[in-house]
Amino acid sequence: MITTKNTTFMRWLTYTILFLLTVTTLTGCGSNGTAPEIWGRGEAKEVDINSKIPGRVVSLLVKEGDKVTKGQVLAHIDSRDIVAQANQARANIKALDAQTAQATTVTLLQDQTAKATLHTAQAQLEKAKSDLALAESDNNRFGELVTSGAISQQLFDTYHTKYQVAQAAFTQAEASIAAAQAGLLQTNVNTANEEAMRSKVDQAKATLQQVEVSLDETEIRAPFDGIITAKYVEEGTMVSQGMPLVAIQDPLDNWVNLKVKETDLSRYSIQQSVNLQGRDSNLILSGTIVDISKKAEFATYRATSERGDNDIITFNVKIQVNSDKIRPGMRFKLMNGGKS
Repeated sequence: MITTKNTTFMRWLTYTILFLLTVTTLTGCGSNGTAPEIWGRGEAKEVDINSKIPGRVVSLLVKEGDKVTKGQVLAHIDSRDIVAQANQARANIKALDAQTAQATTVTLLQDQTAKATLHTAQAQLEKAKSDLALAESDNNRFGELVTSGAISQQLFDTYHTKYQVAQAAFTQAEASIAAAQAGLLQTNVNTANEEAMRSKVDQAKATLQQVEVSLDETEIRAPFDGIITAKYVEEGTMVSQGMPLVAIQDPLDNWVNLKVKETDLSRYSIQQSVNLQGRDSNLILSGTIVDISKKAEFATYRATSERGDNDIITFNVKIQVNSDKIRPGMRFKLMNGGKS
């Protein structure tokens, strides 16, 4: 049997459930009928200016908040060791240049000498060849005469000796030709040595260029116009290679990142113009969508058992603004929620 108290409680519980269902239904209808309110965060191009070489910071010429221009010197790294290396490299090049010049002179001198020797040897060979032919002819002719008894053996022996001397002279002339040709081969060796010296000079010059690059890196310069947003070191600090000295921000290269539900992506397209409103309602900016991420963000809208929905993931929409009024970290609301 149900008492009056239990009946009253059941009636109250029924009314409460009906009320909650009505509110939930009305709220759902309202959210589906209007564009979602989307907030994003401002970002800007900002880089750390690192040291390419290790050393001591001898001067730091900027502080946080300073405006700098592209190429402006921001800091100096101690360059004395690198200057010494550069001077040593230049001295090495000078010495190698002298050795190369000497090798060139030796090559030229030996080449001229070898050619002159070969020319002389060729002339001597031609003369020896002619003398040998004449001596051979006399030897044969007087040999026939001594056989017939027309001349004495003594006279024949004289011409036969001349023939033997001519043969020896011809053999010696041929040897002189071989020696002269060997001299030309030595010229080739000297030429190769000369080329090796030139290669050493080129290598030394490349070393000097590398040292000069390092010397240039002792002056830390701004890569673009911007504002110094952070200073990581002080004068006198020892820095290692790749260590940041300052951070610089480009005030005219900035954007706002929005996280948009996958169910709302169809409202947005590349090169679409949109308006943004800051936390300060008077700050209204216009921008252009330049990128819609192809990869989902980690942020998701989790389904609930009551709604029976599926999880909804988000994608990043990048709106390029390029306004000096944006500071990284500022929050902005999308005023026109994409295409209807």
